[in-house]
Amino acid sequence: MKFTPSEKINFSTKYILLGGFLLMIFIILLLLFYYKNNAALQESSLNRFQLDVANKAATLEYFFLERKYDIRNLADAQEIQTYFNNRAMGMSEEYGLKVSIFAIGEILRKVRNEKNIDKKNIYSRIDFLDCNQSLLASSMAPLESTEKMSISKKLNFDAISQEPGVTIEKTKDHNTIVFVAPCVFKKRTCGWVLAYLNCTTFYNHFLSPSTALSSKVFNLTLANGAPVMPLPEQISRFPWQEYNAITSNGPVRVTVDLEGQPTQKVLFMRIPIQPFPLYLSGYVKQNEIFGRINTVQFIIGAVAVLFIILFGLLWSIQTKMKHLLLQTRFDESTKQQSALTRKNLQLKEEITKRVAAEKSLIENEERYRKLFESSSDAILIMKGSRVIACNQKTVELFKLDREKILIHHLYDFCPGKQQNGIDSKQACHEKIQQAIRQPQRFEWKLQTPKTGLIDTEVTMTAINLKTDTLLQVLVRDITEKKHTQELLVQTEKMMAVGGLAAGMAHEINNPLGIILQACQNATRRLNPALKKNIATADSLNFDIELLQQYLRKRKIFSYLESIHSAGERAAQIVKSMLNFGRSSTAGNTELCDINLLLDETLKIAEVDYNLKNTYDFKKINIYRQYGTIEKIICAKNEIGQVFLNIIKNAAQAMGSGEFSGKTPEITLYTAPEENGVLISISDNGPGIPSEIQKTIFEPFFTTKPVGEGTGLGLSVSYFIITAHHNGQFRVNSKPGEGTTFTIQLPVNDEENEQDAQSTQRQ
Repeated sequence: MKFTPSEKINFSTKYILLGGFLLMIFIILLLLFYYKNNAALQESSLNRFQLDVANKAATLEYFFLERKYDIRNLADAQEIQTYFNNRAMGMSEEYGLKVSIFAIGEILRKVRNEKNIDKKNIYSRIDFLDCNQSLLASSMAPLESTEKMSISKKLNFDAISQEPGVTIEKTKDHNTIVFVAPCVFKKRTCGWVLAYLNCTTFYNHFLSPSTALSSKVFNLTLANGAPVMPLPEQISRFPWQEYNAITSNGPVRVTVDLEGQPTQKVLFMRIPIQPFPLYLSGYVKQNEIFGRINTVQFIIGAVAVLFIILFGLLWSIQTKMKHLLLQTRFDESTKQQSALTRKNLQLKEEITKRVAAEKSLIENEERYRKLFESSSDAILIMKGSRVIACNQKTVELFKLDREKILIHHLYDFCPGKQQNGIDSKQACHEKIQQAIRQPQRFEWKLQTPKTGLIDTEVTMTAINLKTDTLLQVLVRDITEKKHTQELLVQTEKMMAVGGLAAGMAHEINNPLGIILQACQNATRRLNPALKKNIATADSLNFDIELLQQYLRKRKIFSYLESIHSAGERAAQIVKSMLNFGRSSTAGNTELCDINLLLDETLKIAEVDYNLKNTYDFKKINIYRQYGTIEKIICAKNEIGQVFLNIIKNAAQAMGSGEFSGKTPEITLYTAPEENGVLISISDNGPGIPSEIQKTIFEPFFTTKPVGEGTGLGLSVSYFIITAHHNGQFRVNSKPGEGTTFTIQLPVNDEENEQDAQSTQRQ
């Protein structure tokens, strides 16, 4: 079939119009598909920005909580408690308190040097103040008493209660974040620990923008929106304080006019950092989230393209149909290819940004995991009372597999009752309910099949999530700390009683000397052998021999002997009291062989027989288990006195009526230790009840009848070992199984060694 030119043109026009219409439909669908994908990408980028801000706020919250725990531990440090205790006892600042302040300065410098991020110090300085806010010690350099100065009154100490907090020190140029912890002594705030955050380290690690990947900018602000620390010039131009009312509901679109730069549209978001008076503010360029073309521009452009295409079709029909049709197809294909190319480039950029964001998220998660696992304290994450996560320190503390810990409740690792008698399960639920309202810190007893009973300090803090509330539980083993505190209390008590005993002894010596002297003079002046007594009797016309008979019949001489004997016994007690309170002198130390000294002490003890107490060393089996130990510098006579007291007490115990049916035995044991020697003296006697073991080292405590013991033997021995020789003295006994006294003496005592060398030269 042949067509006329007119028919061919009409036929071609119909197909051109149909093709143009289909082409417009295809382009419209393509634009709609592009618009949908672009909207999805915008929503994903917006969500990612919100997640980045929330994650960084959580990071800062955890970081500030760690700093809070740092200064809490400093405020509770033994050195600071010792300082307040010494000051409460009236110790002068020139002597005792100066040593305590030096020790506090050392621990402040140690904490400042140990706490770092990427080998840069977290704190610029750490200070210790008294209750008047006067600087006593600092991590920067040791302070002399004349260098004490008042801290800036810009710090708000009144806002800090019994728990650590954060305050802002306002200076002329910038603000500084200061962590403040009160030092509580006897339920009263007696001082403060201040830790100044290193703003440069903090900003570079947490807030420094990475312009290579994103235009996101973060800043730490106060409640009024003011920046906490100085910022780079291009960041400080942003009007942070204008948007201080914005909360965490989501990003807000704002238009800012930065000085020297064109107006920019940005997304701004602000999240509080709980429980601190700080906010994390951040903004990102709106083009980075929504692209450079907004919805209105996109629709206008699409309509314009359609009108251009329609106009081209009409124009091509009116002109050379075939040529324009081919040209139109070529143009359309070129436009489609260009559009696809642009779309591919945009998708590639979005994918690159998303990969970088995911990589950053993975790095943050890895960093948090390492912090969690490398913590020096056991950390448990609980939902209710059930453990859902724990770190490696928890596994080491409980001595259980991680899987066995995660399937149990916290009270499953506790004894049936706590120290105060409350059921562990009930107490655990009460502490959890209290921690949900506010953080809790308390002592707690734990027990597992492999660890036994241990004392711990637990800090329980609530973590409020959008859908749930979890608990972060920090567990610290304080078993050794409590034992050390008990030893310190015992030592201080013995030193205090020693001073009292020495004072009493000096006061008793004066009247005791008068009594003994009067008794001796009375005996001498009644003695008929003295010529002056005879002459005086003759001058008074009486027979002194008859007086002697009268005194003997009335037992006056027996009374005088009793007075003299009682005075001698009192003098011996006074001598023991003076030995108890007297410090070790430089002239009585020498290089001593402990094994040889034990043998010499046994020789002295073996000749001692007490018929009244029915003990005899000849009937006691002595076993020597001496190790190869080096000689030590000590006061030989004092250590020998300690050995003799212990051996005689053992012999007297095995000679009592409570000991029968066994052969009396005493075992002497020595062994070397690191920087010291170990000495133990054991017997198989009746033992010491547990309620008495706590008091046997106290002065004047004795189980012997009146007249048989002063109660000073073991107390003097304890003072000789601990105060004079810096050693340790312990007792271990079970009723019916015997008693063991253990002594640990240091080998390298520089002070005693110098004294011994000086004595040898003399």
